[in-house]
Amino acid sequence: MSVQEPLRFRKVLLAGVIALALTGTGVAIAWSATDTPSPSASAPGQSDKAPGQGKSDKAQRPQHLHSESVVKKADGSFETVLTQQGTVDAVSETSVTVKSEDGFTQTYAVNADTKIIKFPAPAADGSPATGDDGKRLKRSEVTIADIATGDTVRVSGVKSGNNAEARHIVEGAGTGPGHGKGLGKGHGHGLGKGLGHAKRLSPK
Repeated sequence: MSVQEPLRFRKVLLAGVIALALTGTGVAIAWSATDTPSPSASAPGQSDKAPGQGKSDKAQRPQHLHSESVVKKADGSFETVLTQQGTVDAVSETSVTVKSEDGFTQTYAVNADTKIIKFPAPAADGSPATGDDGKRLKRSEVTIADIATGDTVRVSGVKSGNNAEARHIVEGAGTGPGHGKGLGKGHGHGLGKGLGHAKRLSPK
């Protein structure tokens, strides 16, 4: 047998294997086309959970009530910062008393440096308040005369001895559960102006 015969035999064998492979593939493709997927099968990348399922409910998140923090200012001095959320128990031209849900009460002095922000009351269905033009109403800066007993507020201030002074008072939509965006200039979500050690006053 010449040398060319084994080479010819190998070529014939290889051609047969390729033909068999192509034939098998064709049968497999035809079978797959007629096969019906099971109803319980999920498409790739899809989940059986409903949209939003598994996300924590905002109402179940811990709610910040009040705290006292000591911060170090740029000049090296220390300052005690107070934050509180609650309802207005009493209010006058010069002070506001806030009572938190756990019963903690604090009176703050109010002066010309106190910034007071009020959010429009939401619509009856809970959606954001809108004007006659359909646009969402924005928060506005008001005076202490616009704050009434029973209003829900978030206050940030400073403490010196037994006296507290309000620096920010927010009434309305900005006082819901959670920490919000804060009113401070620090790196966290608090209402202070720096970083320091905090003493939580809210109930455990």
